[in-house]
Amino acid sequence: DITPDDIGRCVAAVLDGEYEEDQRFLLSAQVGNRAPSLAFNDVVLHKWNIARMIEFETWIDGRFVYTQRSDGLIISTPTGSTAYALSGGGPLLTPGLDAIALVPICPHTLSNRPIVIDAASEIEISVCGHTDPQDVRITCDGATSLTIGEGEKLRVNRHRTRVRLLHPVGHDHFDVLRAKLGWGELPKN
Repeated sequence: DITPDDIGRCVAAVLDGEYEEDQRFLLSAQVGNRAPSLAFNDVVLHKWNIARMIEFETWIDGRFVYTQRSDGLIISTPTGSTAYALSGGGPLLTPGLDAIALVPICPHTLSNRPIVIDAASEIEISVCGHTDPQDVRITCDGATSLTIGEGEKLRVNRHRTRVRLLHPVGHDHFDVLRAKLGWGELPKN
């Protein structure tokens, strides 16, 4: 959010109490009865060490959504919607939106599109079909790696803890998007 030229001035202002506060939610990812892992940006179910797609079922609040064959699924917070989920063709979510995006990674059919759900929802995913659970990993923010066993489910929901971000006064989310994504720039010859 801060350019290298402005870092000294902006940090000094924040330390002097001149800032705007922004609270963001985290995702909790739990496989079976194991301890949950937290993610600020995304929880990603993905193939591991194989060149073929994985097959899995997705349920939201106990209701069946779909069976999907793809390279995986990105489950993103609004913060993460500008990261891996965006690269995967997902929607941009404004930071204050209480929503989660589910973005398929290279789905086998064109009808598998990203969907946006209420952040209060509980997502359950289970590996199915001919997919060996050993060929699947779950990654939280690209760091924590979880395995899923035969018959186990991945449960993802909004965690009760929120992260408090401090921005310089006048921070504008759309200014940041314009700068990072080049919105409004004309193509160069």
